[in-house]
Amino acid sequence: MRNLEKQYSRYVKKILSRKIPDKNLKYSFIITLCFIAAGICVYFIRHLNYSREYLLQKANEYYSNEEHFHAARYFAKVIKLNVSEPDVYKRYGISLLKLGNYSLAEKYFRLVSSIDSYNEDSYYFLGDALYRKALETNDKDTFLQAAEYIEKGIDLNPDSEKLYLLAGLCFRSVGLYEKARDFYNKALMSNKFNKSGFYNLIGNTFDEEGNYKEAILYYEKAILHDNSFVVAFCNIGDMFAKMDNYESAVQNYQKALELDGNFIAPYIKIANLYYDKNNFTESAKEALKALKINPEDNNANYILGMSYKQLGKEKESLEYLKKAAFYGNDKAVKEIKRQNVL
Repeated sequence: MRNLEKQYSRYVKKILSRKIPDKNLKYSFIITLCFIAAGICVYFIRHLNYSREYLLQKANEYYSNEEHFHAARYFAKVIKLNVSEPDVYKRYGISLLKLGNYSLAEKYFRLVSSIDSYNEDSYYFLGDALYRKALETNDKDTFLQAAEYIEKGIDLNPDSEKLYLLAGLCFRSVGLYEKARDFYNKALMSNKFNKSGFYNLIGNTFDEEGNYKEAILYYEKAILHDNSFVVAFCNIGDMFAKMDNYESAVQNYQKALELDGNFIAPYIKIANLYYDKNNFTESAKEALKALKINPEDNNANYILGMSYKQLGKEKESLEYLKKAAFYGNDKAVKEIKRQNVL
């Protein structure tokens, strides 16, 4: 760069020392020299922009603003400069997670855990990357590998709620419900966590096993610890519905609504029950109540559309089915296609 400056300086002196009879020609030379100078400045500025400090500043700025695509690009540039700081690897990995690049995120979280092996977060992020990767591939071994790293994190910090939650998800994903319950029960031994939440999760494991009565017992435990735990009432309603006890199911959905009248799920669940029992007038009423809370709910629009269809209101039916399809309901899309064929 210094040679470039010297060459440019000699060139300027040489040009200016010449006798140029035409003033316009002389001005054109000066303008040309200005452009060359500007080009050199741009070159230096760009060179400065590729310094480690600048790249790291940009990466962290994008990361803070949750612009993970740009953050990942700049973190990758920083790493190419042989930066091996665990915080850089971690932030790069988190950005990659947000972008769905789980394999590459796993690589950098492994580096973080090898450098910072006494930090439970290192194992949490590595386990999270493996869990997300396993969800895409549905690979049992990857789920179990994720759980193995999460257990290491729990050993380092038994009071990290997110580690227990992720461990449970890993084991439930491969049907190891008893193992998931072991971790949920360990979490219940801590006074720092929401006991109702973990009782509810244990209930979910029994639900997934098809043991609905046992599930109800744990949902009831969740309510005992927090009688405003509205989700547990809904879950109890679901269990009764699966056991064909529709009256008890509706009663529990209504209890949930008494606690929170703006909770949309119970209205949709009651509407579904009425629809399944061919009571289309009542299912339409419940779906309309749900739509007052959220007019864009795809399930409520779908149930209302199908209820109106059964009631012979074809125009209204198509209107709500189209809304349901627009908001992402696949069943509504299929129904609209079927009607068009017919």
